[in-house]
Formats: sequence, C-alpha cells, structure tokens
Amino acid sequence: MDKERINYLFGKYVDKTASLSERDELMQYIHSAPEEEIVSLLEEAYQFPDLDEEMFTTVQRTKMLGAILPDYNPASFAPEPKRTFFSKSRVLKFTTIAALLLVTLTIGFLFYKDRAKSRDADLVQQTLSEDILPGENKATLRLANGEMISLNDIPTGNVVEQQGVVVTKTEDGQLLYQVYATDNNAQSAGEIEPTYHIITTPKGGQYQVLLPDGTKVWLNAASSLKYPPVFSKTERRVELTGEGYFEVAPNMLSPFIVQTQNQSVKVLGTHFNINAYQDTRKTSTTLLEGSVMIDYSNSEKRTSRILKPGEQAVLNGQHRLAVKKVDLSNAVAWKNGLFYFENTPVEQVLAEFARWYNFDFEFEDDVPAINLWGRVYRNVNAAEALEILDYFNLKYRLIKDAKQKSKWKIVVSNL
Repeated sequence: MDKERINYLFGKYVDKTASLSERDELMQYIHSAPEEEIVSLLEEAYQFPDLDEEMFTTVQRTKMLGAILPDYNPASFAPEPKRTFFSKSRVLKFTTIAALLLVTLTIGFLFYKDRAKSRDADLVQQTLSEDILPGENKATLRLANGEMISLNDIPTGNVVEQQGVVVTKTEDGQLLYQVYATDNNAQSAGEIEPTYHIITTPKGGQYQVLLPDGTKVWLNAASSLKYPPVFSKTERRVELTGEGYFEVAPNMLSPFIVQTQNQSVKVLGTHFNINAYQDTRKTSTTLLEGSVMIDYSNSEKRTSRILKPGEQAVLNGQHRLAVKKVDLSNAVAWKNGLFYFENTPVEQVLAEFARWYNFDFEFEDDVPAINLWGRVYRNVNAAEALEILDYFNLKYRLIKDAKQKSKWKIVVSNL
C-alpha cells in the first residue's frame, strides 16, 4: 500500500469519517505493517491541531505500561503537565510504547476524541460489567453408570475407582486417569462392550484431562469429551463437541481418533487443536506437531486430507474443506490464556466472550459488518474485554436475562 493511501486512510480514521471498508483496509495494513511505519503514523497524529485533549489518562497509561513492562514502577515516572506527551521526549516514548501495545490489542480507540464526553456513562457500564467474572476450572464428569460428579465441588484427591481405573483430581485442576491390572481388563482386550465417561465444561468453565494412555486434553468453555476409561488395544477413539487441544501420547499400534459431528481426525502422536462449536457452523483443525489425517464427507463421497505442521483445515457447513497456513500461537491462544481476533466478525467475537463469561448477547439492529482485531487476556473481567467493542465504534448495555434472572445479556448497538 502506498504512503499516500495510508495517510489518507489514517486521516479519515482520526477524523472518524472512514467507511467500514476503509476502516477494514486500514486495519489490515496495521496488522502486517512494520512497527516503525506505525510509530511514524502515530507521531504524525500527535501533531493534529484539533486534538485538544489527552489521548490517555494517567490510569490508562499505568495499566498499559504495566501490561508490557513486568518491572514497571509507576513512581519512576513523575506526573507530566497536560499535552507534554506530544513532544518528542521521554513522555512521547511512554505514549508510543503504550500506543504500540494498543495496536496489538486494537488500533481503533487511539483517536476517539469524544470518549471523555461519555466517560461517566461508561463508568456506570463498567461497574456493572465488572461483576461478570472470567471463567475458571469448572466441569462435570458423568460416569459409565450415569452418576454425575461436579469436579469444582469436590476436594483434591481420588474422585472414583472402578474396575481397575482410578480417577484423581489434582491440585492444579486436572483430571488424572490411572489404569491398573490392564492385562486382566476385558474392555481393553475388546471382550466386552466398552463403557464411557463424559467430561463437560459449562459456559465460563475449562478443564484439563490426562487420559489413561497419557494423552493430555485441554477443554475450552461449553465443550465436552466422551472417552472410555480404558482404551482398546486397536484404537483410542474419543468424541469432541466444542473446542479441545490435544497432545496425543505416541502409540503406533493404536491410532488416536477424535470424532466430531462432521469429521474424524486420526493421529498416532501429535499436538493439534480442534474447534467444533456447532454455532460457528464450521470445524477448524490446526496442527502444531506431527501429522493428522482428516476424514470427512463432501457432496460426492467420503474423502481424506493430511495436514502438515502449521496448517489449519476449515470444514464449512457445505462440507467443503479449505487448508491454509496460520500463526500457531494465535490459533491456540485460548489455551494460553488469550483471546486472539484477526479480522474476526464481531458476532464471532461476542460468541467467544459469551462462552467464557457466561452471558447471552444480541444485536439491537442488524448485525454490523465489522471485523475486529485484538488480543485480550482471558483472566480480565468482562468490563475490560468488552472495551474492544467501543474501540470499533460499537456500544453495549447490560440487562438481566428475562428467563434467568441471575444471568446477564449484552445488547449491542451501533453508535
């Protein structure tokens, strides 16, 4: 993109006159541009004559620097007089660092000059949404006999012991399976009909399971995993709904198979992520290490596709599979405590928030054709996560759910 076009788009964005397509074009540039180019644009923006108020409050600056500088001491920065951050001094460096952080989060809010006018209303809104806490380790285990165990309500230690299998809840919130006397286990030998356990995370929950073969599984919110407490000797088959990250223990004689509604993934030993939430109407499989074979049906026949590390396969609602290279750290950001949005439709952003913060959402008008960029920590309250909407010129209000009075609903509208 040539510099004249960049300056044009950036100027319109600062003046809040950019169309949605122009805003998306600018965001795509910012996402891929070198940092020095972005800094140059920011420095030019600081000189705009009609910017008559500070872009960041002292509290905002402290929070931003604290997020990127672990050893940051607020006392080391003396308060500066109003507007001195426009000079090319240490204070400009302070603001530039903060601005670069916010480019990573989302560039959108840097130049909303009228934000202060609605500060009081936003404060009330934030106070309410601060009551919506982030998710935590929380799940329910259903045993083969139908017994339900709430894992967050029981103490650390043995959960159940059945037929040579001991299930233990560890101190760090992991479910650990240990199998004893497997040589005499008829299920492992395939002599009897297998039994299954089902672990389910609610909205606002996540959990980790160490399966009897040594495979590690991380379950995202509103997900479930069905698996036998003892795998057969010929295959290790599990069923997933929602999202899960797998680190499969190698076993050349017994392939590991993950079955979802529209596909199966077959591996011998590897690391991969599957997102199969039904409300997204697609299944995404991302491979980090090793190789996997995706088996799915298209309109004509049953077919397969092998993935290489760094690739993501997306199976859409029409059973068409597309494969592309992706940034792996972003593809599994949820497992590492982050939301990561890259040109993500706003409806999908809210769906991810809703699963983690356990609220419902709706749009007051038509769903806006806006895509969002940004990274948000999953351990913050809903108030901080939902700020990304304001950065893209969207407002929201909180109401109590009509059916469940203890639950919140987010109603989103355009300004």
